[in-house]
Amino acid sequence: MTFAHILGKIEQRFRPTQPLIEVGISKENLLYNLHTYQAQYPNLSFAPVLKSNAYGHGLCVIAKLLDGVKIAFFMVDSLYEARTLRHGGIRSRILVLGYVRPEDMAKNHLRDIDFAIVDIEQLRALASLAHRPLRLHIKIDTGMHRQGLLTKDLPKAITLLKTNMHLQVVGIASHLADADGPNPMNTDKQVAVWNENVALLTSAFPSIEYRHISATKGVAWAESAHTNVGRLGIGLYGFDTAYDGHTSLKPVLELRTIITSIRAIGVGDFVGYNATYTATKPVRIATVPVGYFEGIDRGLSNIGSMLVRGMRAPLAGRVSMNMSSVEVTDIPEAIQGDTVIAISRNPEDQNCIMQMAHLADTTPYVLLTHIPQHLKRIVE
Repeated sequence: MTFAHILGKIEQRFRPTQPLIEVGISKENLLYNLHTYQAQYPNLSFAPVLKSNAYGHGLCVIAKLLDGVKIAFFMVDSLYEARTLRHGGIRSRILVLGYVRPEDMAKNHLRDIDFAIVDIEQLRALASLAHRPLRLHIKIDTGMHRQGLLTKDLPKAITLLKTNMHLQVVGIASHLADADGPNPMNTDKQVAVWNENVALLTSAFPSIEYRHISATKGVAWAESAHTNVGRLGIGLYGFDTAYDGHTSLKPVLELRTIITSIRAIGVGDFVGYNATYTATKPVRIATVPVGYFEGIDRGLSNIGSMLVRGMRAPLAGRVSMNMSSVEVTDIPEAIQGDTVIAISRNPEDQNCIMQMAHLADTTPYVLLTHIPQHLKRIVE
């Protein structure tokens, strides 16, 4: 056996296997979406929202594509996500907008991390614990009633903040509950509460740099709310989900797999659990190794589809945990190993996220964030 043959055997043994499933991430579409909002709202700085694994797109994958781009800061929900970004080499400033235990804020050693204050008791504890500088965004409850300081608590909050010189107020935040609804009255009401509270806080803390209340769906209220930052979440990834949404965006994500087997079945034969699909004619059924664990919602059973050789292949039977079946009778060229587009980034396809969400009676947020973290993300 020659040395070259031995070396080839060693390389083959340790060569990574090709995954059956991969998630394609379009850098071009991601930047297009960000630049679209920047051009449409030139008076706003935007904060990309990277929580929940960047809406299923890959936390560090998306952060690396935007690190160094002109933004206000990255936004995450937890200190764990902030640590993951720092360990991944991300340098941009990060705001943790979700709840963090006061003791964890006080002992944080990560650089350029801001924290949101979401409750008066959290602030009270932090004021007694903080022994090094902490940059804070004060979240105000303007009417959604999930998080934030109530108007009646603001005078006490101001007093607490001024008792500890390490607490630096650099931002004010809130969240709109109904910005994607047909009736603007709820949002107008929240904006009125916001403006009243912002005036009080900016008077007490001239150090405030950032004011943000609007996510993607509420960015149209940014001017009336006198904000300077827009939190860009679902829009960054290519979806305008507002009630009267009209922003031209490009979906970033595509989920691809392969056909693992094809079988011909006859009239009366069924496919999958509970026999919800029964053949009324001779058909060809292809199995693909993605199911509801991989983000293909079970609600798409028998009504959704995938793309095989660029053609629509209807889902046949129940979506299983790690497998789905599609009918390829009308795609006679389909063979084992063919690429299958399980989630398309083309908005015209039935298996794009928006149409999948409509068919499954859910939202794009749910479908995207259910794409598991372990699947390989490939930047294209």
